[in-house]
Amino acid sequence: MKNKINIFRNTTLLVSVFIASLLVGCTLRDDLPGANSKADTVPPEANFSYASDSNDFRTINFTNLSSEATTFAWDFGGGATSDLQDPTHTFEAGEGTYSVTLTASDALGAVDTVTIEVIVAEGPFQPIILEPGFEDDTLPGGGGDGRDSWRNSDLGGVIQITGSPVTFGDQGAKLPLPAGDRIGYQEITVEPDTNYDLRYYYTMLDNSSNPSLTVSIIGVTEFGSPETTQEALDATIASVTVTDDSEPDVYVQSTLTFNSGINNTVAIYFTNGPVEARLDDFTIDVAPEGAVPPSAGFNSVQSETNYLEYAFNNSSTGATSYLWDFGDGNTSTEESPTHVYNTHDIYTVTLTATNDANLSTSLSQNIDIQAPVTAAFTYLVDGSDYRTYEFMDASEGAVMLLWEFGDGFQFTGMNPSHTYAEDGIYTVTLTATSITGSISVATEELIVAEGFVVQVLNGTFDLYGTTPGCDGESTGDNADAWDMTPNSTIKDCDGNDIPSPYDPLWDNGALDSWLDAFYGDNSEQAGSTSSGNNGTRGAKLDETGRRLYQVVQVQVGETYTFSIDASTTAGGITSEVFILNTEIADEVGINASISDPAIDAYFAIPNTFDTDGGAYNTHTFQFTASTNEIVIYVRNVDVIDNVAEAFFDNIIITD
Repeated sequence: MKNKINIFRNTTLLVSVFIASLLVGCTLRDDLPGANSKADTVPPEANFSYASDSNDFRTINFTNLSSEATTFAWDFGGGATSDLQDPTHTFEAGEGTYSVTLTASDALGAVDTVTIEVIVAEGPFQPIILEPGFEDDTLPGGGGDGRDSWRNSDLGGVIQITGSPVTFGDQGAKLPLPAGDRIGYQEITVEPDTNYDLRYYYTMLDNSSNPSLTVSIIGVTEFGSPETTQEALDATIASVTVTDDSEPDVYVQSTLTFNSGINNTVAIYFTNGPVEARLDDFTIDVAPEGAVPPSAGFNSVQSETNYLEYAFNNSSTGATSYLWDFGDGNTSTEESPTHVYNTHDIYTVTLTATNDANLSTSLSQNIDIQAPVTAAFTYLVDGSDYRTYEFMDASEGAVMLLWEFGDGFQFTGMNPSHTYAEDGIYTVTLTATSITGSISVATEELIVAEGFVVQVLNGTFDLYGTTPGCDGESTGDNADAWDMTPNSTIKDCDGNDIPSPYDPLWDNGALDSWLDAFYGDNSEQAGSTSSGNNGTRGAKLDETGRRLYQVVQVQVGETYTFSIDASTTAGGITSEVFILNTEIADEVGINASISDPAIDAYFAIPNTFDTDGGAYNTHTFQFTASTNEIVIYVRNVDVIDNVAEAFFDNIIITD
């Protein structure tokens, strides 16, 4: 059963005989400020949650959820007290209900008091989820950035944090596109052969033809901690896939009921389908005894030889019978059927999974049947005229080809020849269309010139996601040309996955790992921003470990002019440009001295700032190449996310 809630600040109190945690709404998840740091007009608010210890149910661990407070006074009854922020107390008398009082005070002497009836009872172990609401500084003892407990680099990238929309507190988890690229994973302790209800809130954008978000329970004791995505899928003991994207600003609550089986350790695992999704406020409760419903799950694979044929792979758990509705009037009771459609269209496929207790769960997913097409081409330069190019189509599945040569001229057909009127850098685009109208796009950047020309890739950060109507989340690929660990695919302006032109060019995993270890930001890639200096996109450094990184071919001994537009959003932070003559594995050498042998040139950009990042200045300097290959390396170790950020645009090298 689903419950919808509008996004507003509210307070919820939950007490259960077996439940060891008590949740209170958003104001109780606020950070605890230091002395004298609160606003004078905001009084403290006292509150707390509690959880029984797994080794002794009489021992209760208290978690302070007070806001705007600096000192705390606990009264456990019977003369027992504590002034710790998060104390532990043992109720020696055993089972019973005890009145516990917390008095929270701020640095100005304002006081608030709350009394909660704490129920101490022996029963099934109550699991504890760390950072359940993705709030900063909520780990035991403080600390954490809201997602530290949800990381597993073997299974996918770290989740992002969003400040809006959220359900409770100030933060939630964000899973951007591409689908499945980022995951949440957290192992928790449970009691074997016990039923649990895992609840969470989610929302999804309404721009996907097949939205989905899957939350799973993995049997860690039974199968071990997974080291690959496939191992995680194989170890799933229960899952739920949700698809409600009707109101992107309204969170929906979903419940996954599961039995722990032989496991005393399970993992919560979640990832998104082809839609941007958000999650917030995980809770887990001991559920009533009895049968639990099965988990329905499946994926579909289009045939490589017949685009109308689909194989449906059943990934349901806990089910013994299945009913498929293919959306065209046909059904099947096979576990994993194959179905051939009569015509291309969008179909809703529904799987109903049923167990021996006659409990059923259904899952519906859309499939948009299109004939596949892949655009590709090669080219040759005419030996007698360097401005004339011969293009050869290498597309698959295309019935129509549109060539755009980057100088205003177009051609429809197979293998055109084109002569450019002037020297320059031109982007050639081939759009291939299939029999059902689906398209694929391939691009190549040509340097039309007699002699050697230095080529900086995507120095304007505008190559993808800049056409009208192609902004927002699709712009995450604009900085991929400046990434030392580029993805194998990127998204074009239509949101389609296309092969990355940058992936084969450079990869520096050693430096990426060093930056992660030294700065702890877990991402070296620059961000993409709409606050560029040319009316479209630019690059953003908003964490200390992020860098601009690109390998560029030059000619040894030649002197070049380097140009970059730069801006910051606060005073007193310094951006640095290094021209390196080799790829480095760490920053130890360049940190020690700007005379390090790896540096051909160093330039500290004078700080120019505007709070909205709009005050760009152009900076130029010259360097002489000592090798035929340089690395443009830009950093700012003074940046602070959302406070002091650095922006860049229009990076050019000329001779």
